[in-house]
Amino acid sequence: MNESYHPEDLTNRHEEKEKAVDTTELFYDLVFVYAISQISHTILSTEHGNIPLINFAKYLMMTLVFYTVWSYQTSYTNRFGLIRTKDLFFLLFNMFIAIFLAISLKADIESVFDPINICIAILFTSTSLQFFLTLRDKILPHDRFASIVFGSSLLVSALLASLAIFISAPWMYVAFVLAILSANLMPMPFNQKLQLSGINVPHMSERYSLLIIIMFGEAIIGLTEIFKIKEFHFTYILLFLILISLFGTYWLKTNRLIQKENYASGLSMIIAHFLMILGIGLLNASLVLNAKEPVEDTFNIQLMYAALASFYSGMMLTLQYAHEKFTSARQLRILIPVILIIGFMIAYLTRNYAYTLTIICVITTVTIFLIYLYLYKYKHPDIAEED
Repeated sequence: MNESYHPEDLTNRHEEKEKAVDTTELFYDLVFVYAISQISHTILSTEHGNIPLINFAKYLMMTLVFYTVWSYQTSYTNRFGLIRTKDLFFLLFNMFIAIFLAISLKADIESVFDPINICIAILFTSTSLQFFLTLRDKILPHDRFASIVFGSSLLVSALLASLAIFISAPWMYVAFVLAILSANLMPMPFNQKLQLSGINVPHMSERYSLLIIIMFGEAIIGLTEIFKIKEFHFTYILLFLILISLFGTYWLKTNRLIQKENYASGLSMIIAHFLMILGIGLLNASLVLNAKEPVEDTFNIQLMYAALASFYSGMMLTLQYAHEKFTSARQLRILIPVILIIGFMIAYLTRNYAYTLTIICVITTVTIFLIYLYLYKYKHPDIAEED
């Protein structure tokens, strides 16, 4: 060990009840939110009123790329990150590389495939190195195990992304997909043991909440593509209500009904928020497409309810982090899908009538929000009193 290096003592990190979100973390988020919002605008374009399946696949993979990079960095900061020179260096270095990855979205992905893989390989290697460097600090055995698992997963993914540069189609695409999937799937068999090296739930919850809030901000910006300053239409209010209802439901669940005084592996939280980000991105795409291009009615219904289904699926996955007094998880897992299915069926049957999709989506999202509000205010008033 280098004699000039002074290891940090992180053996008591599980005793921390609060871990503040640093402003550098919020600064780091900006490029990722920009990139994720741009994906829905640049990749999801219509052909004959529909979005080709290949475009959906690209949207899913590129969103997963940015989300994976962001989540691993956030997971490292949550567990081991301190305000010290090396952490700030890695954070800013990764942000710099991520800018180039974001730029690639402005071009056809096939034409910049090699630069994309170079950026991914660098980002995965950089984050992997951060986890391996924690082995020099004083950490508990299960934290050491987590560092090895996460660092190794990222290193394998970096090698696969590098391999994609040197092989030809179709194998280069296979290597690219394997690089992204391995980063997300390799830690899962060790979930039970990773539970011992759990995330700080209050800090992680705040980090994801802030990311979701900024994503909602991008969706609000999507409304500016629709609203006209010289004319007013009643649907403007309805579209705004859809976003507000979704945000209100997320706010109630995250800030009121979640149990924050515990540690967890965090894998479910990562998957849940990925689904929510996909949902917000699809909703944003639906708004922008309706403003710019003709969209076939049936496809528009499918896109809108796919967005809502993705968002609420993520919401239901977070139920495992619910407050210990919150006993309505089973009802929500049944009630929300039923409401979505009924809304979809009514929207489909009335698709030939003007504005019915918007009206039904408002009724759907507002109803679910009121259910959450009822559970918080009236069925679990003891939780409300604690706040």
